[in-house]
Amino acid sequence: MLPDIDPDSISHEQAHAGITIHIPGSVKMCWGDEIHFYWGKNLSSTTLFHRVGENSVVRVLCISYKFTPYVQYGLVDLYYELYRDHRLIGTSPVLRVNVNYAVPVTSRQRQRKRRFIDQ
Repeated sequence: MLPDIDPDSISHEQAHAGITIHIPGSVKMCWGDEIHFYWGKNLSSTTLFHRVGENSVVRVLCISYKFTPYVQYGLVDLYYELYRDHRLIGTSPVLRVNVNYAVPVTSRQRQRKRRFIDQ
């Protein structure tokens, strides 16, 4: 679901720049099904308008903390639900990610810290 991202250590920078999410397809998915993707409290929904093949990606999302209503740090659950005719027909396994709160230190902040330690 998270290509090229370590779910145990998502940095503050990555969360604000944007995390790419791939929702895998299944031959059980049909035209008209709705996918509800959850990043913690955040929800993104989409309807499938094409046939789905095995080993495909049906949805690519970019989640950026610059544009999400609920910014969450620490452990955050990611999963999706599949609805057909407004009925829940499946839920993915939960992927728990760790989003770090620490803001990256600038070179100016490092210089101030060094001066403070040297005194």
